[in-house]
Amino acid sequence: MRSIIGILSRPRPLVWRLGFAAAVLAIILTLRYVTALWVGSSAPFLFQLPALMIIALFCGLWVGLGALSISALSNALMIPAAYWTDPAADYGPLLRLFSFCLNGAIFCIIAAALGAIVMRLRETRLSLDDTALHRAQAEATVDATLAHAPLGLVFLDPDLKAARVNEGLLRMAGLPAGALAGRRLAEALPGFAAMEALAAPVFRDGEGLVDRDVRGVLPDGAERIWAVSGFPVRDKDGAVAQVGLTAVDVTDLRRAMQALAASEQRYRNLAEALPKMVWTSRPDGTGDYYNRRWNDYTGTKDCSNHEWYEFLHPDDSAAALAAWRDSLASGAQFSRECRFRAADGSYRWFLCRALPVRGADGGIERWYASCTDISEIVAAREALARSNEDLERLAAARTAQLAEANIRLKQEMEDRLKAEAQLRQAQKMEAVGQLTGGIAHDFNNLLTVIIGNLEAVERRIHPDAAEIRRFLDYGRQGALRAASLTQSLLAFSRQQPLDPRPLDINALISRMLPMLNSALNERIALGTVLGEGMWQVEADPNRLENAILNLVVNARDAMPEGGRITIETANASLGAEDVAGIADLKPGTYVVIGVRDTGAGMSADVQARAFEPFFTTKGPKEGTGLGLSQVYGFVTQSGGHVRIQSLAGTGTTVQLYLPCRPEPTAGAAAPAVDAADAPAAGARLLLVQDEPRQRGRCAAVLREAGHVVLEAPDAGAALARLDVGALPDLVIIDLASQANGGGAGLAARIADRHPGLAVLFTGGGAASGIHHGHLADGARMLARPFTLGELVRQVGVMLGDAPRTGPVLLVEDEPFVAMVARQALEDLGFEVTVVSHGEAAIAHARALAADPGRHDPVLAIVDLGLPDIGGEAVVKALRAVLADLPVIVATGYGAEGLDLPFTTDARLKLLEKPYDGAALARVLGGLGFSACEGMNGDGC
Repeated sequence: MRSIIGILSRPRPLVWRLGFAAAVLAIILTLRYVTALWVGSSAPFLFQLPALMIIALFCGLWVGLGALSISALSNALMIPAAYWTDPAADYGPLLRLFSFCLNGAIFCIIAAALGAIVMRLRETRLSLDDTALHRAQAEATVDATLAHAPLGLVFLDPDLKAARVNEGLLRMAGLPAGALAGRRLAEALPGFAAMEALAAPVFRDGEGLVDRDVRGVLPDGAERIWAVSGFPVRDKDGAVAQVGLTAVDVTDLRRAMQALAASEQRYRNLAEALPKMVWTSRPDGTGDYYNRRWNDYTGTKDCSNHEWYEFLHPDDSAAALAAWRDSLASGAQFSRECRFRAADGSYRWFLCRALPVRGADGGIERWYASCTDISEIVAAREALARSNEDLERLAAARTAQLAEANIRLKQEMEDRLKAEAQLRQAQKMEAVGQLTGGIAHDFNNLLTVIIGNLEAVERRIHPDAAEIRRFLDYGRQGALRAASLTQSLLAFSRQQPLDPRPLDINALISRMLPMLNSALNERIALGTVLGEGMWQVEADPNRLENAILNLVVNARDAMPEGGRITIETANASLGAEDVAGIADLKPGTYVVIGVRDTGAGMSADVQARAFEPFFTTKGPKEGTGLGLSQVYGFVTQSGGHVRIQSLAGTGTTVQLYLPCRPEPTAGAAAPAVDAADAPAAGARLLLVQDEPRQRGRCAAVLREAGHVVLEAPDAGAALARLDVGALPDLVIIDLASQANGGGAGLAARIADRHPGLAVLFTGGGAASGIHHGHLADGARMLARPFTLGELVRQVGVMLGDAPRTGPVLLVEDEPFVAMVARQALEDLGFEVTVVSHGEAAIAHARALAADPGRHDPVLAIVDLGLPDIGGEAVVKALRAVLADLPVIVATGYGAEGLDLPFTTDARLKLLEKPYDGAALARVLGGLGFSACEGMNGDGC
């Protein structure tokens, strides 16, 4: 039967079918013709119907109908014509022909339908055969997979017994074949009984589970971790008939992952602890990790949303990116010096390096990089480069001098060699000095520690240990002199703390004239051209006085043969066209202070470098090159501009443009505090300092001074103190403290909650963060490094308990020393008159003696090294005029060789140079002045 169906359903081409139909037609028509000759017109048609059915069965319906048409036409032609034309003829042949055509059509249709059915049966049979084959192959594949798969597989029935187990699970469990068949896992493998608990919810909910770690112990005692997954096996009704559990031994993988996680955590901890900025990137250069140092430096919450090169300086970006792309393409190490933007908008130099890490195939898997802050190294390198240039010029000059000396003094070879040795030593010392100055700002914190510890030692030594105390004084004086250099550098970099006040420029210059005249010699005349109706400025008066004094001293040094210096003031309203081409000067209203001299002037090269730190046209040991640098830093920090107009041989004019003070708003002025109402000693103080030892030292000294001190380690504790009990008279905040937002943030919150509360800041510099170095009204700054005595004095000044102790005559020819001494005396409450010559001091004393309504000075401080007569003679002359006048003699050479009765006269004291406010205060205390009585080394 299958062969018949195969024959009938076999597909055949059209030519074959037409040929087969033609052959069958030829046979049946031949038989029809032969039978017609025997029986006449009544020959039967029935034997043709099976033939037509065969044609339709093998060749299709349309070929069968075609064959029927041909056969009907042939049969019709075999009927005699009489049957068609004679009305009386018998219609039997015609009826039989019609019946033949009808039956033939029916037979063809039946045969064609039968052929289609046979074709469908054949296709169905082939499909069933393919399905059976595929099923057999699938079953074989599944059996082979279950038997040899690298995972364990078990099917559990509803009783949680193993219905089928593959060899992989038996190998993993170390069990023989058949050990699990028909048994529960808890019985056959008790160390992994937890797998049964995973199958229960699959039976209940019909939902699978994936990769559940199961820890267990194998029969041989080994501890393993299996990742178990489960899936339901449903019957024909959809019910869960079995649950399949797969298990993969992931012990080594989990241990490797734990080791990798621990290693990664160690790396992350190391990266977070490093002081460098560390980052990593993918092989294409996309950054995927930045340590906390990046966030702290750039001020971003999450640097992973940025790329490292987004923080580059615009001038460095293109070159650095090109080098980075070259390294990514070649796999070579990346190394570049470039500047990165900090959170405050400033830029610092960093050495950025990146190394590729390659995999086993040699391909780059990651880039590991770090950025090291080299700003100090770059600054030192630039300073060294400038020093080398100076050394080259100096060497050329010295070589020329030595050549001339060699021509003139050929016989004095020994002197020439000695001069060369001195020259080399001078060059070396100058290079070391300038290089050290270029990096001096790094030592500010170190100086604070040194001074603080010197004070701590001084408080703890025996009062009679005079020699040790003197050595400690020398150490502190040296540290304070080093601190003044760091302050000069901070001034140039515009990081010094300012205390701006409304100023009348003309009045300030008028007050300075006696001191300025004392700084000049008799060959130089000083004049002023002060404008009328001058506007007020808001600036730090001490810094401004120092700037004017620097300009006058520079002008003096530019006129060794004498000349004239003129100080001018004027108002200026500058528009956009007036400031065109001047980068730092903006349109607005300014007060202009000009210092004009008739000296040698400056060349264009000198003007271009005039404001650089350590640049000077003076000879060795005649200047540090920091004067104009300080002036430039102070003026620009105050929002102004410095301008030099000079030509070689025609003199120089330096103009300071200071912005005018804005009009005060209603209620902006702080109420004046009457000295009688100011708190006296025993005031209530709040000290905010996060460093415990420093806070303890400051609190102890303030308590010794009679104050009640409340301590707070951070902003939260400080605000809690302010919210409970009476408000303190003064809050002392360390700006270097970073706890809870830093000192500046705490000051702002105090101002919001308790407006008008006095604040004293300690610290200063770039870390202050208080309006770019400007203090708010009612606040003061005590810059580092400071002594604990200075802290007590500044607290006394702010509390209004610094007594006014009368006029003082200060005889000092060095203007900067005079400025420091005058400031210290004024802080102690004295009224100071400064003179620079001994004759002027004697004349001043005689004028006072001749005035009936005089106010005699309560003290005279005389420097021994005066330019006209010796200080010893000045002291004797002052005593001759004012017999009871206490006198302090300032000298750096001790009392030996002086004809003054230091041992017998209690009103005559010696002050050894160099000295600071604390040393001066101790000597004043020895003279019995109330402002300094009982003060020790921390001084008043």
